[in-house]
Amino acid sequence: MIAALIVGGVLVFGGGLATGVALNRKSTEKVIAEQTLLIGAIQDGQRELIAAAGKPVVIDAEVRASLASVPPACISELGGDPRSAECLLVQCWSYGQSSAQRPSCEAVQKLVMEQHEID
Repeated sequence: MIAALIVGGVLVFGGGLATGVALNRKSTEKVIAEQTLLIGAIQDGQRELIAAAGKPVVIDAEVRASLASVPPACISELGGDPRSAECLLVQCWSYGQSSAQRPSCEAVQKLVMEQHEID
């Protein structure tokens, strides 16, 4: 047991010595200088990201028009499902607000309430 510890200690010391010889002072200075430049570049990128996150989001006219005409419950990217009963109900309600011929949404509303087990 003691012999194993002594051999292990000699190997660790030899490994450290070999690493120290392999990385002489000039190489170490170059590595540290490159690491410093890399850390600076990362910090600059983080500052740019924080500045970009603080800017307001601008929605162009095309996206704004499509959001105005399609309810969010029908847009897959917003977590909706265009084939769901919720989408159908929201569209029925939106057409009912803008149309002179108001559709009856009772059947669709009943379906949604049954799906969500609402009394």
